[in-house]
Amino acid sequence: MSFAVVLVGGTIPDKRLLDGADQAEVIIAADGGVRIARTHGLPIHLVVGDLDSASDGDLAWARAEGADVLEHPADKDATDLELALERAEHTGVERIVAVGVDGGRLDHELGNWATLCGQRSARVDVHTMAGWATVLHADTHASVDLTGKPGDLVSLLPRFGDAEGVSTTGLRWELDAETLSGASTRGVSNEFVGEEATIRVAAGTLMVVRPTICALDD
Repeated sequence: MSFAVVLVGGTIPDKRLLDGADQAEVIIAADGGVRIARTHGLPIHLVVGDLDSASDGDLAWARAEGADVLEHPADKDATDLELALERAEHTGVERIVAVGVDGGRLDHELGNWATLCGQRSARVDVHTMAGWATVLHADTHASVDLTGKPGDLVSLLPRFGDAEGVSTTGLRWELDAETLSGASTRGVSNEFVGEEATIRVAAGTLMVVRPTICALDD
């Protein structure tokens, strides 16, 4: 599956979280996310944002690496992450992987998760040092197949309201075309019973979360 990596200006993750990132079709830094690429020696293709959190040294490094730097005005209607996601989507990849969304200002972090859960033509995965998440939308990326081991945790979190027609296989508490309320924690801490599981949604948006570190090429 073709993929793009979007580096966000939160906490710089451990290098193991970025295993496989060099296989991406494109790596885009959302403003200060360029620090992640420079710290871990990743190739960088584009830096986008108002550049208020990227240092002069990081930007000079990116340009020397051949990256384009696309500066936006500070007074804008979208965050740097949203701009970077739009650029990644326009490349036509099947999957967008976001790294570095956690840390920093609380309002930015909450806004990051909101825009990551917005509907896009590419599937969106999020990798953090606290875990991994993917976003399911009923009319685009409605299901996901997972591998793990018995007892591994998986949480199902509706976004933007209720998630309807949620069905699972391979989990301890199976769901069969059921509704998960956006105001309930019912879907938290389900478990693998074997080595494979499938989650699908028929209406709405559902975030599937595994509270464990997953490399990009897992």
